[in-house]
Amino acid sequence: MRILKVFLDRGAKVDATDSVVAVAATVFKPLGYKRFVRPWNRFLRGWGAEAFHAADFYPGAKDFRRDSTRKQELFAKDSKVIPGLVGENVERILVVAARPEEFQREASLEWKNTFGVNIHSIGVQMCLIALEWWAEECHFNERFAYFRESGDEDDTEVASTVEKMRNGHADDTARLIRVNTFQHVEKGLERGTEASDFVAWHWNKWYMDKVRHGEADNPRKDFAALAGFAENKFKYIFLTGDSLKFFFSLKRR
Repeated sequence: MRILKVFLDRGAKVDATDSVVAVAATVFKPLGYKRFVRPWNRFLRGWGAEAFHAADFYPGAKDFRRDSTRKQELFAKDSKVIPGLVGENVERILVVAARPEEFQREASLEWKNTFGVNIHSIGVQMCLIALEWWAEECHFNERFAYFRESGDEDDTEVASTVEKMRNGHADDTARLIRVNTFQHVEKGLERGTEASDFVAWHWNKWYMDKVRHGEADNPRKDFAALAGFAENKFKYIFLTGDSLKFFFSLKRR
């Protein structure tokens, strides 16, 4: 039985007027993952960093301080390389995103009581379901080994939700989602979670800086490069506006 590795990470971005939360999933075949991890580790060694965090790398914080000419040149080089390391080696990139205040406002009391409004938990559920749809569409029989970076305050809720999906008896969900394993791992133990961190950070920044200002077609160069390398492997589900209303209409108690 062949296994695809799926890495999940949650990212959030907030300002005075808006906020967005994204759950990113990056899917790798075993060979693609090896091709990603080896140069990714070399990239981190160049900075003397144990792990990648986009919120540190791009502003130049902590292990990624650009306090010398060499570090500035290294950042210029690596920021161009990273999109290809991820985009060329993944089998699938999926982002599920929503705006917390809008989600809370639009959800009915019935929905809140039944499903809750934790976007992280809901995003993980949708990733499991959407990747099953993708597997069906592509007609393959591989199962998924999921890895999710731990450390979020809602870890317990996410873990409980996945457990119910895997072991529930009310419907056929457990069989359909093809989950072989689901592990919570610390940062740095599985490099794929850092690929998802990279994707989530860029997606949130694209929304906050571009989409909401009517400039969706003018993404950052590195985000555009990721989309270019990944080509048709990059999909997203943005639960906002009419899409959010449709989502709430799909399943009722």
